[in-house]
Amino acid sequence: MIPTNNRLILSGVVSKNPIRKISPSGISHCQFYLEHVSKQIEAELTRQAWCIMPVIVSGQKELSYSIKKGSKVLVSGFISTHTKRNQTSQLVLHADQIKLLGE
Repeated sequence: MIPTNNRLILSGVVSKNPIRKISPSGISHCQFYLEHVSKQIEAELTRQAWCIMPVIVSGQKELSYSIKKGSKVLVSGFISTHTKRNQTSQLVLHADQIKLLGE
């Protein structure tokens, strides 16, 4: 049996203004880009790690309105591939837990 773990925890800074929408079924969605920069150890050497991860938060309307460009956040959730309009694929973090971090 193949393990089915799919969990990602990532901290960073919201790099663009979030986009907020309400679905036809009344569920709130907040989309933003999280920029992460850190130093990691790989093969006993320190290297710079950097990524910009698209994040979607659904159903947490009050919390999502606290998220702004420049906010420092810790998010966790699962990743899934989304196909963009130009038919390219990208990984998206579907966050189910968000913590606003202090300045």
